[in-house]
Amino acid sequence: MSEEVKTARSYRSSVVDDNAIVSINLKWLGQLCVLASVLGWTGYKLLDRLEEVEKKIDEQHIQIGDLLNKQILEEQVRRQELEEKINFYEKEFNINPLSWGKKKRRK
Repeated sequence: MSEEVKTARSYRSSVVDDNAIVSINLKWLGQLCVLASVLGWTGYKLLDRLEEVEKKIDEQHIQIGDLLNKQILEEQVRRQELEEKINFYEKEFNINPLSWGKKKRRK
């Protein structure tokens, strides 16, 4: 009788080296290919999604910068208006009771 080891749908090489026998199960090989393709596709999708998120973050940074510049300009306008009001009140209204009797100097 022949002492061949039979495996289900596998490729068997009897001699690779003096003492080595290589046996590759085709089912495992197929599963390995499917696993590699699924991992590759998942990695591609994750990288694509990451690029989209990076683009959105860049857009948000630009929008935040624009809004910040707008807010800074509005704050400068408000401060200038408040300075004008303060200067007017300091010039027109004197609340120091010791200087009420003195006449205003005109420039």
